[in-house]
Amino acid sequence: MKKIYLITTIISALFVVGGCTQITESQTQNNNASTKTEDNKTENKSDFVSVDDAVKNALNVGDKMPSFELPNAKDENVSSNKLLEKSNLIVVFYRGDWCPYCNLYLKRLQQSNKLFRENGGELIAISVENPNDSLSVAEKNNLEFTVLSDKNLDLARKFKIVYQLPPEMDEKYKGFGVDLVKDNGTDKPELPLSATYIVNQKGEITYAFLDPDYKKRLEAETIIEELKKIKSADNK
Repeated sequence: MKKIYLITTIISALFVVGGCTQITESQTQNNNASTKTEDNKTENKSDFVSVDDAVKNALNVGDKMPSFELPNAKDENVSSNKLLEKSNLIVVFYRGDWCPYCNLYLKRLQQSNKLFRENGGELIAISVENPNDSLSVAEKNNLEFTVLSDKNLDLARKFKIVYQLPPEMDEKYKGFGVDLVKDNGTDKPELPLSATYIVNQKGEITYAFLDPDYKKRLEAETIIEELKKIKSADNK
């Protein structure tokens, strides 16, 4: 379980990276794309997936959601097929418990969770972190919805929302105490887009929020509006 003091460090760090300097992962990756080295110290272009690449290639409206079976915070397997038998889904991908933007967003969603359910939606939050860390997220934020663990970002890859941090950004994260390769057990410093999908009971994606800026998130009001649209379409 990650140490609590990282949160304070990350808040300050992300303020510098994402606020004062206005440097985004997208901007950094675009700058890197124009830089070549003869000794191959940078990622091979054919292998490197930027945050903008992920936005462009991600599953979108009209696509089928990949089915999944993932462990929840109590290490119990949760099946998407079983969930869809009962409700439409709101699938939220978040970066990890070290990300203050993610924690704040999950708290905001919790405030509207009752309204989501009243309008036929079940909220599911997914990260690469293991069930113990997922439990920490759920307890710390007093979450009453399902939090799932996506080992190695396998499900996120099926959604095509995984991107890689450029070396400079990876080093900055390490300087703030976040080593994505070590902490997440992946081969590369990777993250999922902070994406939110709304999926009807047929497993069809009816709404997709995909933004390269992790500070921007889909608001609860829009989620509720989209759930009402699904309900209206089902009643026709």
